[in-house]
Amino acid sequence: MERALLGALLSDGSAFARVAHLVEQNSFYRPHHRTLFHCMSQLDSRREPIDLITITEELRRAGKLEEIGGIPFVSELASEMPTSANVEHYASVVHEKALLRNVIALSADAATAATDPTARADEVFEKVQRELVELIGRRRGRSAMSSWDAVKSTIDHIEYMKSRDSHVHGVSSGFDRLDDFTTGFNRGELIIIAARPSMGKTALAMNIATGAAHRSGARVAIFSLEMDVRQLVLRMLAGEAHIGLQRLRTGRMSKDEYGRLSMAAGRMADLTMFFDDQPGLEIGTLRARARQLWLENKIDLIVIDYLQLITPPKMVDSQQQWIAFVSASLKNLAKELQIPIIVLSQLSRATESRGGERKPLLSDLRDSGAIEQDADIVMFVYRPEYYKDLFKGKKDPQYEIGTRSYPIEGLAEIIIAKNRNGPTGSIPLSFIKEYTMFAPIESDESSVSGVSHDTDYGDNTLPAVDDNPF
Repeated sequence: MERALLGALLSDGSAFARVAHLVEQNSFYRPHHRTLFHCMSQLDSRREPIDLITITEELRRAGKLEEIGGIPFVSELASEMPTSANVEHYASVVHEKALLRNVIALSADAATAATDPTARADEVFEKVQRELVELIGRRRGRSAMSSWDAVKSTIDHIEYMKSRDSHVHGVSSGFDRLDDFTTGFNRGELIIIAARPSMGKTALAMNIATGAAHRSGARVAIFSLEMDVRQLVLRMLAGEAHIGLQRLRTGRMSKDEYGRLSMAAGRMADLTMFFDDQPGLEIGTLRARARQLWLENKIDLIVIDYLQLITPPKMVDSQQQWIAFVSASLKNLAKELQIPIIVLSQLSRATESRGGERKPLLSDLRDSGAIEQDADIVMFVYRPEYYKDLFKGKKDPQYEIGTRSYPIEGLAEIIIAKNRNGPTGSIPLSFIKEYTMFAPIESDESSVSGVSHDTDYGDNTLPAVDDNPF
């Protein structure tokens, strides 16, 4: 196949551009073939033609002609393959075999690393997983797109989204109002959900995880560094079955509640969710476990509860360096696996000492501004009833979100403070404390601050273009 590929390129040098994104010098097994392809690459980079004469001269100039077998070797290759019709197939096979050799090399390196007396298993695991994910990325063989292809792809995507009933093209959060802002959580995004303690950030994250699994059929991995699996699932079942968490914990339920619990358990058991409640995970170990789940189960979404509980790497000297390192590592992991990662985070005490409504700001992200920098989306959970002293002496106190006022009892405001690819604003939700769950405010279907769910798009058609080049 290597000879066939090189022969096809000698017969038609213009075919080089059709395979350059798939193969490189190191894709070839035989040294002579690597040398010949390198000369072709040099000619192509100088925009010179690739043929028998130019290759021979390039090899002679580099002092490599006799080393590879002289003119007879090059001529023989050119005569073996008089056409470039199947050049992409040849390149694909050469690329595939090169990857398999890389797997062999990776395995050998792993065996060598594992036999080192000073080796640590977690470090070897992460190294092997990282290199394997890199190989998988190379297997996809993506290349740069021309403006024509990029615009065509974008127009096709717009028309596809227009033809769908839903505007969501990422992983759905389970909350329509939130999806209006984000169009779902998209590949490579790092999403931060931050709040002061007892605001319900874990409850919101679990609601989003189950909503994503229900609505999008997403495969979700949950890393819980604070609660064990049983505590998390109890909370999730309470919300799913609409049974008070305390009644669920004690088992003191009515016959009807047992029936609802059984149905809710069946629905949850059918979801593709994975739980890891190992406490005190180091960032390297967490990344390795995430890669393992992704490799084995093609995970679509990862939820981590919470950032400040990840054990810091030994090389950092301060809390800020640690959080910055962890934040950047998680963003890189999201890009590497091409999935969204939701990370919960604590807020600093600055909100408590600030006057007014004590609503969180981006500057309140605890320990490091790097979180704000790395995150694609930052959401705050704010429940005004938590600060009842602000409404002291008021009868039926109300709180305003956007252009609407709501009773503070059970009200939650989800503040989207940063949205790299969309609008910012606030979303009102109900917090049902008994079930530790969030729910939409049904009477507020079109009053979200910042985004209207019922935006008028006219007749919902695009103008006809007779000479559409696509």
